[in-house]
Amino acid sequence: MWQVRIAPCGDFDNHAFQSEYFGCEPLGAAMGAEITGVRLPDLDGEGIESLKQALWKHKMVFLRDQHLSHTEHEEFSRRLGPFAVDAYTQGVEGHRDVHPIIKEADEVTRSLFGGSWHTDSPFLPEPPSITTLRQLEGPPYGGDTTWTNTALAFNHLSETYRDMLRPLRVHMSAANNYATQNKLRKGGAISFGDPAKHEQGQKGTYHPLVRTHPATGEEALYICETYSTGIEGMTTHEAKPILDYLVQHATQHAFTCRLRWEPGTVCMWDNAATMHLGPNDYDGFRREMYRTTIAGGVPA
Repeated sequence: MWQVRIAPCGDFDNHAFQSEYFGCEPLGAAMGAEITGVRLPDLDGEGIESLKQALWKHKMVFLRDQHLSHTEHEEFSRRLGPFAVDAYTQGVEGHRDVHPIIKEADEVTRSLFGGSWHTDSPFLPEPPSITTLRQLEGPPYGGDTTWTNTALAFNHLSETYRDMLRPLRVHMSAANNYATQNKLRKGGAISFGDPAKHEQGQKGTYHPLVRTHPATGEEALYICETYSTGIEGMTTHEAKPILDYLVQHATQHAFTCRLRWEPGTVCMWDNAATMHLGPNDYDGFRREMYRTTIAGGVPA
């Protein structure tokens, strides 16, 4: 007899990270925390390191009422580490590493950039480790972002299934997503920044399906509804049920948290241990965001 599916419970640990540089208030049981009592440009080197440790623990952290300029956003991000290659945009004028994500009030589309579960640019040989995002303008409702903790999701698989997954390598490619956006999105797909990026995105790369976090040693699923297209050594028919199941498993509500944006909010997340999505639920309203990405090494 098949066992009825039971929601994960019982062993979550999202207690607040303790820091002398800022306050920390958990957002949910699975992940996420609000950082309080500090403005990002005021953190010294030790404060930045403490913030990164809070990020590794909570997977996503956010701060309200920051109201950063492009210069402040860029300078803060640079202190987290070297900038990553952004696969899609060239940045704003005068700030090449601050990238706009803007949806105008009159833009109506069936396919929104970032609208399905994904981790950022996994089709690159060295995907970004951290993404930061800030809101300048947003809708009165909608436009939230949801994350899921893929390390927690991995720990809630059976030992037998975890052992099966560890040797596997997942193929990450932007080809399917690019084709879908090209078909459904008004004006076509969001173009890559240059032909070399386009070629790399379409070709994709293989990464461990279970990756080990370089800072914590924690294992996490490295999968993606948007960009995972296969498993090395498997046919499509063999790989797809595994990938579909893992996305379904990892995106259960129990593993997630959701952020309601406000102008001035700054958020950052750990791409090695999360997926995220932003629903296309705010037609008729303008949403203006800016992001930076921090370099990461080759997933292992």
